[in-house]
Amino acid sequence: MNLDQLVDYRLESVDVRSREWLRKNAKRIAEQTYGRVFVEQAQAKDMSERYIKSLKFHLKGANTPTADLELTFDVKSYKTEDGKPLWKFFEQGTKKHWIYPRFKKALRWKTGDTASQTQSITSRISSGTAGDPVYAFSKGHQVSGIKARKVLYWTAQFGTKKFQRMLIRELQRFLDSTATKIGV
Repeated sequence: MNLDQLVDYRLESVDVRSREWLRKNAKRIAEQTYGRVFVEQAQAKDMSERYIKSLKFHLKGANTPTADLELTFDVKSYKTEDGKPLWKFFEQGTKKHWIYPRFKKALRWKTGDTASQTQSITSRISSGTAGDPVYAFSKGHQVSGIKARKVLYWTAQFGTKKFQRMLIRELQRFLDSTATKIGV
């Protein structure tokens, strides 16, 4: 193999080498860039730790060398009693509405502990010794709705440029580190 053939071979293989590197590294870079933005957005909007830890990345086409790669992310879809995804309510918000128990006699939620009880609701509140959990109960009541937090929307908006910059920078670093002395 002469020098011209080697150069041609290396140039032809750039696409394959780049694609292989992307298959192995795109998800990691997404977790570092989009993941960081997601955590920042979720914490700024007082989302629960369970919500923050539910972010998942998916890389479609990673197992097939010639398929197009598609990177997506979502949050685990915790559901209401009637099967509606909770994350949608937090992402898009809800209007003022009436809630009531569909499968139990009453709704129940933790309001804190007896040492820090500040709940003022007309429903019955359980009590116990200091430090025990305090629960509120309701057979139905009006809620003001959920303010749209748009965590996923802002993650996509702010994270895309960071992801693209880091992906390009690391791919270029990989190509530079695997180049031969003749520069290919």
